[in-house]
Amino acid sequence: MFLLLRRVDECAEARKPLWLIAAASVGGLGIWATHFVAMLAYHGSIAVNFDWLVTGLSALVAVGGVLESLRLASRKSLVGSILAAVVLAGTVAAMHFLGMMAMQGLTRQAYDFSMLIGAAVFAVGAFWLAYAGQRSGIRGLRQVAPGLLVSAGIVVLHFSDMAASSFVVDATVSTHGADDASRIWLVGAICSIAAISACGSVAAVVLDRYLTDLRGMTEAYIEGVAIVRDNRIIDLNARFRDIVAFDGAVSAMTGMDPEKLLLPVDGQKVLGNREGIAEATLVNGPQERSLEFAVRTVEYRGRPTQVLAVRDLTATRQAQRQIEHLANHDPLTGLANRTLLNLRLERAISVAGRADASLAVMALDLDRFKAVNDLFGHSAGDQVLKTVAAILRECTNDVDTVARIGGDEFIIVQVGQSQPKAAEQLAKNIQRAFKRDFNPHTNPMSVGVSIGVALYPDDGDNGDALRHCADIALYRAKSTGRGITASYSTEMDQELRERRRMEAELRQAIRRKRLRTAFQPLVRAETGAVVGYEALLRWHHPELGEVPPSVFIPIAEESGAINTMGEWVLRSACRAAAQWREELSVAVNVSAVQFRRRNFADRVFAVLEETGLAAHRLELEITESVLLQDEALSREMLHALKAHGVRIVIDDFGTGYSSLSNLRTFQFDKIKIDRSFIAAMSEDKHARAIVRSIADLGRNINVPVLAEGVESKEQQDMIAADGCTHAQGYFFGRPSEVTEAQAGNVVSLDSAKRRA
Repeated sequence: MFLLLRRVDECAEARKPLWLIAAASVGGLGIWATHFVAMLAYHGSIAVNFDWLVTGLSALVAVGGVLESLRLASRKSLVGSILAAVVLAGTVAAMHFLGMMAMQGLTRQAYDFSMLIGAAVFAVGAFWLAYAGQRSGIRGLRQVAPGLLVSAGIVVLHFSDMAASSFVVDATVSTHGADDASRIWLVGAICSIAAISACGSVAAVVLDRYLTDLRGMTEAYIEGVAIVRDNRIIDLNARFRDIVAFDGAVSAMTGMDPEKLLLPVDGQKVLGNREGIAEATLVNGPQERSLEFAVRTVEYRGRPTQVLAVRDLTATRQAQRQIEHLANHDPLTGLANRTLLNLRLERAISVAGRADASLAVMALDLDRFKAVNDLFGHSAGDQVLKTVAAILRECTNDVDTVARIGGDEFIIVQVGQSQPKAAEQLAKNIQRAFKRDFNPHTNPMSVGVSIGVALYPDDGDNGDALRHCADIALYRAKSTGRGITASYSTEMDQELRERRRMEAELRQAIRRKRLRTAFQPLVRAETGAVVGYEALLRWHHPELGEVPPSVFIPIAEESGAINTMGEWVLRSACRAAAQWREELSVAVNVSAVQFRRRNFADRVFAVLEETGLAAHRLELEITESVLLQDEALSREMLHALKAHGVRIVIDDFGTGYSSLSNLRTFQFDKIKIDRSFIAAMSEDKHARAIVRSIADLGRNINVPVLAEGVESKEQQDMIAADGCTHAQGYFFGRPSEVTEAQAGNVVSLDSAKRRA
């Protein structure tokens, strides 16, 4: 009974009632058999017969009472165990008294109630200890000890009841037929039934535990498992059905041929002779399903049997493909990344080399992309990059490789076509698509594209060389005017090498102090009186001689050397101006690259303090492009400089990016008209009208206007007549070193010579 009760704790919830009934049946019938056999063994003064109807009722009472007792005990609580013990004791007592009632020929005459009460108390205690022990974690106490305790309680109740009872012969009842032979037969039959019931229950427990555990283990497998004999499935788990995508119950697959379910990739039969694991797909099912399987021969139910284990690799392969894709593709655009580009480029060169064919490598860079990021944010920039990727996919063939190798840098490898015509046509298609999808008149986030083209084998015989040549061509396209396509030539390479050499030599010139500062006079337009000087940087190259600023300044800005160079010029100019007369100012040009540094204003203040120059004598000349970089930061820096006393001048006004709103939102100290208008004003009435308009604008907002590039008396008279307050140019003096004596003169020496 307790073995069956343990099975109640182990089995699934749905089978618990069945095992509870089985335990109650075995326990109840065992108790009843103990009682009935003992009664059959009773030898009194006369033979005793039994009323079989009442006897059968006593057996039902025993089973029902034990069932209720076990149900209460299954609650696994102290109260439940006590109630279960009381119910079991009451059941044994009720069964016993019914058994006494079934006896024919004897009648109870008297009872010893003290003995009965003592036996009942003992039985309840024994039964409670039994149930408590059955819940114990000690293995030996879970069946043996509870069984002994319950047996002891039953025996004590039975024999105490018999000992406490006094019987008399009922003369009215006939005892004919109650012989010893029939008693022996009944005892044997009852014992046999009880033994068979108990042994059968034990066997059922063992088999159920074995089969259920085995089934549970196979159902817990990640793999699908099928037992195959004579090419037919005789058993399987649910996972096998799910993996092979069978639409039906597990039992419906019994008898199926595995060859009709799986299609091995190696072409052999599913159950064929092979070593290790093989891959397969489904015969009838999703073809994207990727499986692997293995077959082993084992002994099952006494016969050699094949075990087919199947594992679904679909999710693993998909994850593997995704990882490989991420490793070889740009996560934002889905284009090839640098790794995949290098692999495909080398492969394309190898194929083209064997076929004596050509291919093109195109380097692309977006124009105005940084402005989109700065103005609209990186999410808008990401959307632009996705649109660009879609354009490049649209314009290229499936065999071409399109890669994103940097922020806004792309590479296209064009194969299988006649070059250079195919590359030229592709470049035209890309430029046309950009104009279609990025129309600057309707799309504020419009960008352009510059393209550099290199060809195999003309420009290089390996991937690195071709990409280098394409980059050089791209550099030429961007420096020429952006938004165009340039093809590589050896002259480009030479020019770029010269530029890189000049960049290195420029850095050396800064360290070796080969740069010098020259000063050009700033005068009043009407009188020519010197009011200050503009500091201009000069570089004397030991081999090239004087290098024009228009050549080395862009190089310095591109390389970042302009920051060191600009601070050196500022310090040199302030140190020189500190020796001049108080009314003379010094103007210093500031690059947009310098202005991007957040500590620029602090560096200016530090130089002024170091050189002792008054802040109001320093003029910083900036172009309006400075305000395009980071307008909020730029205006904050301009206000800080102006609050400190530094004067701010708009340089090259009228060219490039010019906006009247800047004059409205910031109080500049001077406006410089670009020299191109001054040079053309004597012959171009439109140029002179523009000069006059700017001069009128300055007068109306009370801002001085300086005309630069004045080279003749005629031009001086014209700008003075048109309202310009200040002037600068070769007519008043060329850039040169300014001595303390010169700085004290009202008119420059060069200006005096020209007038003479």
